[in-house]
Amino acid sequence: MIMSYATSAFDEHVRKTIDEWNVPGLGIAVVQGDQIHANGYGVAHLNGELCTEDTLFDCASTSKSFTAACVALLVDDEAYPDVQWRTPVSKLLPDDFGLPDPYLTANVTIEDILSHRTGVPGHDNALFGQKAVQPDTAKSVTRKLRDLPFNKPLRTDYQYSNIMYTVATHLIETVTGESYSEFVRKRIWEPLGMSNTYQDITGVEAGNAKDRLAMGYHWDKENKEYFTIPSYVQPEGQGAGCVFSSVGDYAKWVRALVQRSCPLSEEAHKEMIKGRIIVPYESNDVLPLYGHSLYALGLIVESYRGHVVVGHGGSFDGFKALMRFLPGQDWGVVMFGNSDDAFYVLQILFHQLMDDVLKVPQEERTDSPAYWRKYHTDEEKEEEEEDPEMLPPESPAPLPVPLGKLAGSYFNAGYRTLVLAHNDGRLKADCTDRCMPFDLEFHHLSENKFAAEYKDLLDRSRRKLKAEFEIREDGVVQSMGIALCDGMKDELIWFQKRR
Repeated sequence: MIMSYATSAFDEHVRKTIDEWNVPGLGIAVVQGDQIHANGYGVAHLNGELCTEDTLFDCASTSKSFTAACVALLVDDEAYPDVQWRTPVSKLLPDDFGLPDPYLTANVTIEDILSHRTGVPGHDNALFGQKAVQPDTAKSVTRKLRDLPFNKPLRTDYQYSNIMYTVATHLIETVTGESYSEFVRKRIWEPLGMSNTYQDITGVEAGNAKDRLAMGYHWDKENKEYFTIPSYVQPEGQGAGCVFSSVGDYAKWVRALVQRSCPLSEEAHKEMIKGRIIVPYESNDVLPLYGHSLYALGLIVESYRGHVVVGHGGSFDGFKALMRFLPGQDWGVVMFGNSDDAFYVLQILFHQLMDDVLKVPQEERTDSPAYWRKYHTDEEKEEEEEDPEMLPPESPAPLPVPLGKLAGSYFNAGYRTLVLAHNDGRLKADCTDRCMPFDLEFHHLSENKFAAEYKDLLDRSRRKLKAEFEIREDGVVQSMGIALCDGMKDELIWFQKRR
């Protein structure tokens, strides 16, 4: 049955879907022409507090569209003639923006950093959060880039980089002399009447809005219960995420994008959805009836059944977000959920709503619940599969030195200090000072090679990373390499031993 949005039947369908996926709460807002239809479902907190259209969620990476839009305002502003899409970033930030290769430093442009095509991978584990002795800022993140390796030629491959969006906000702050939080509020949110949208948790607190903030949750499969993932301050993630909003408020931004209205110019709207690089499909990401995805500026442009679909997803521990609009149908949607499995609910509901808008006959539709249930099962199987290279060989060679000799302080200019401690026969590293806090425990495989178990301290997930030590013939430990950058696959980040 084709089901329109603002009906009791749709409300019942949403409640049934979140119950089937055991998702605590959800917010949905649909834009149809000038109208916004918003509602909340389920609970914002497991204590029973209900989700409403005003409940605040972490918008995660859907926030990137705000960052790109702020740059677009500068491009249009005659007061900043040097800020153009193809202006090299180093021209505007000569003291702060540098990359390991002089050619990259001289040629990486504003549109490159906003379209994930700089050649620099994510390096998220190099960022230091609120618990660090020296937490990162937008400026320190920018200056850090000169010490972080790149692994692709410029403009050849799509490599998602949160860091580059933080760089974009440092650029905004440098050329305007204004904080990014104030700039985006005054130039984007206030003109649109977005009074329930905030930059970082500090903004939520300053706006006396913490009572509207949803709690993030992750499902513990072993204990069959949810545990909480509290939101926390992330100044180092400014521009890449860290915006909190409600679906009712965020829909005003979606409406502006759909209608190509103020505060952006018509030319800025065109630039925002101009594809810059192909987003390659991963093996399990090929969605039925979709063409290739293109990354534009803080937005992804896709084709579904021959129709243009524009938007962005968002993911942070305990929260999932989805924003999409169909320019040809004068329609858009924003959905936020407060658990990791909300991702699947958002996908199911979005595709069913989109098929409604496009008037796709029921018999021609993909069975979204079945498709995403299989996707979820395949993802779980993939996570459970053990990498043979992370297991000890049948005849492992002994470690050349006692395990305790590997303990000590190791340094990499980009990732800074990593301290390995040896206690009770175990070699561990406490990385709770990172933006995304984690622990490492090293398990010997053979000779100087190890499997480093990476424990995410937010969602409690575990995975194994390749690691090895460089040990001289006289037993002196010189360095440690570990695969801390996901975008570089098994390539190791090397730390020199200091003591």
